Amino acid sequence: MGPRSFIRNLMLLSLQRSCAVTDESLGAIKILTAYNFLKQNQLKLSALVRYAKNRKKRRWWVRPIFLDRKMAGVWFTLIPVMREFDLDAHFNYLRMTPDSFDWLLQRVEFAITKQSFRREAISAGERLAVTLRYLASGDSQASLSYAFRISDVTVSRIVVETTAAIWFALKDTVFEPLNEDFWRRKSSEFESMWNFPMCVGAMDGKHCFVQKFPMMGSECYNYKFGNSLILFAISDAKYKFIMVDVGSRGRESDGGVFHRSDFGKLFVNRQLCLPPAVFNSEIKCELPYVFLGDAAFPADQHLLRPFDQAPVEVEEMVFNYRLSRARRVIENAFGILAARFRILRSNIIASETLAQNIILACVALHNLHLLREDSIPPRQRIYLPPGYADIYKSNGKFKKGRWRNEHKETARSIFNKLVTQEIPNADVGKAEEVREKFMELFVTEPLPWQCEELPTRF
Repeated sequence: MGPRSFIRNLMLLSLQRSCAVTDESLGAIKILTAYNFLKQNQLKLSALVRYAKNRKKRRWWVRPIFLDRKMAGVWFTLIPVMREFDLDAHFNYLRMTPDSFDWLLQRVEFAITKQSFRREAISAGERLAVTLRYLASGDSQASLSYAFRISDVTVSRIVVETTAAIWFALKDTVFEPLNEDFWRRKSSEFESMWNFPMCVGAMDGKHCFVQKFPMMGSECYNYKFGNSLILFAISDAKYKFIMVDVGSRGRESDGGVFHRSDFGKLFVNRQLCLPPAVFNSEIKCELPYVFLGDAAFPADQHLLRPFDQAPVEVEEMVFNYRLSRARRVIENAFGILAARFRILRSNIIASETLAQNIILACVALHNLHLLREDSIPPRQRIYLPPGYADIYKSNGKFKKGRWRNEHKETARSIFNKLVTQEIPNADVGKAEEVREKFMELFVTEPLPWQCEELPTRF
């Protein structure tokens, strides 16, 4: 019943209760009420008839080129052949080995399986393959539509659902809980692999370019003359992401990216569960566990930054060299991520929520590969084979990783343009004191080649 008929009937009911009406008047009121009700239904029925007559008829229920999906679609023709006879091609196409694909499918199958009573639904495996190919290649959804013989609207829905399923299925597996034992393990890895003691992670950010979101104005417009979302991350010594935060918009240039991230809030409130400082016998003092950042990050006793100005003292040069050498892990982590999942090398055409899910899904898959390959010999690894990341030879000489050949231009840190925002209640003097201690340690325990590298690097 519409609002007008409701008001009319209410008025008739009030009139009936307030006035002394005869039997003839009461009958007339009931007839009028019934007439209004039937008239309204008649108008609704006539409107539906007119809509049905004017509705455009479909040319077809399924586009003819999609009718032979099982005969010409990639999922039924190409992928089974690669899975059986060419594992390298299978990895290049989906960024997944068959074993990893099956393992992931078991984790997300319950969330992406569909049922239909009209026609056969697209299987969970095909949905996962469509999404992985979209992340690996960066192709348009229309291109995937023709390859898999699925409509572009369906491809869009598949990507939305499957990227979210990948993130929620993997986040608890690929990200470990933060506790003191966890930080101690990360510190030992940095010391053994990158000769930087007491370091638990290197932090930086990456611009993930997107097509301009509607009704956003210039909120995502960055200094690189494009729209982007910022991926802020902390990496361990093996290029695995410890923590990530996605959602800061490209125009943010006031140092708030760090402070608005979940990690920044935990860091400021001292809720990261870092172990207590450890006494160092070489310099006879205690050293705290630290993160590594560039000069735009705020000063803190648990965050080491390089010297801002061009260093003139040898000790400062040594400190900057050792810090930049260890911070190379986060640059490589971003480079490997974008080289493997090339959707991050193009403008992501999606809503803001979907763009965030795409970035998070790529990060989760990156960590998944590193975890699964950590227990096998380096020469048998496919995702991160020897020489794919930057390496330092035994004599200290630097050799660029192969992932750099897939990038025309290495993106600089996003924080080079940001204004430093200090941490509330931070003891800047304590931060400088900690940096001086590490500088003394690097001079006391030098690397055999570090003095030879100084003239060419600074």
